[in-house]
This record gives sequence, structure tokens and C-alpha cells, in this order.
Amino acid sequence: MLEIRQLCKSYKGRQVLSPVSFVLPPGQCLGLAGSNGSGKSTLLRLIAQIERPDGGDVLYQGRSVLGDRQFLRHRLGYVPQSPELAPELTVKQQLTLWQAACGLSGPLPGDVMGLLGLESLLKTPIRALSGGMAQRVSIALSLLARPGVLLMDEAASGLDRGYVPRLLDWLEEYVRSGGSLVWCSHRPEELDRLCGAVLRLENGVLEE
Repeated sequence: MLEIRQLCKSYKGRQVLSPVSFVLPPGQCLGLAGSNGSGKSTLLRLIAQIERPDGGDVLYQGRSVLGDRQFLRHRLGYVPQSPELAPELTVKQQLTLWQAACGLSGPLPGDVMGLLGLESLLKTPIRALSGGMAQRVSIALSLLARPGVLLMDEAASGLDRGYVPRLLDWLEEYVRSGGSLVWCSHRPEELDRLCGAVLRLENGVLEE
């Protein structure tokens, strides 16, 4: 179970995220909605520990995981709003590098490669990818370690449209199998399909 306790963040004295708390049990998808600049991406970056919170805590299975690299590499998968990839690497090098960082060995998982159609792109430099291709690589990185928790920030918005139904189908099965998903989206049809509950942020404040 993932538990978020009073996470908050300010930049240059301006609070961009007021304290947020929620609990996400296994086998559930929580939607995250709100206008641009509402604090959704900040919240996910704090949970994924891309940024440090000013206060609050992140717990997994009852214990704090702030600063816990084992949790971040083995239990949590994160897809940022825009792909954060190394342009000098090939697709295979990028995936293999993260796989090694997660303590995994062996060939890249065929089911993930097939889901996202990456087999034909493995020798392609990241810098040569289209936006949709780069998004597919970003999603694949989040799935390599078979994490129990997935955070996806507008993961479908930059994705090639033919891959969106495949991803949503896969995520439905992931949740049914006990995975925990936070799905951030502007699209009501995605939130309705995937999410058992939806939280809405506006101006950094969680609406009741």
C-alpha cells in the first residue's frame, strides 16, 4: 500500500503544493486531475523523489521510503510528463542502462518491448526519435522492474494514438493483478475507464 502524508512544496517562497494526503491500496487506480499548473506534476515528482518535498512523507507497506533507492528502483515506476532520456544513447542502451541500475540482468523483457513496439527501434539513437517514440521508451523504462506502483503523468498525451488502447488495456490488467496506479490526465474518458476515484488539484490545493 502506498500512503502519502502531507506532502508539500514551495518555490522561492511561493507554495505550489499545499499539504496533500491520500492512501492507494494494491489493485486500485487513483486519478489525478486539474488544470495546467495546478500542482499535479509537482505531486508526482515528489512521490517519485525527483524533487525533495518541503514536508510530509511517502510510505510503502507501512514504512517511510523517502531516500530509499531500493524502493525507487524496484517498487516504483514513473513516467514524467515529458520524456527525460539521454540523447546520445540508443534505445537499447537507454533501456539496458536502467535495467542494470535496477539490478536486473538478461535480455530486455519481450512483453514490454512488444507492448510498446520497440523491437525495431533498439538501435535508433534517442535524438532521432519522434516525440511519440520517445514516450514509448519512457513508458518502457517505468515497466522494466515490474513495479508494484506506477505513477503516470499524462502518459497517453504524447503517445502515438495507435498505442493508447494497448497501453490502457495493459494498465487495466496491471490493476486487476494487484498493481497500484496513479493516472494523471486531462481526458475524462481515460479517468472514467481506469480510475476508481479521482483527486482534483487546483492552484496546488486538493479539492474536497
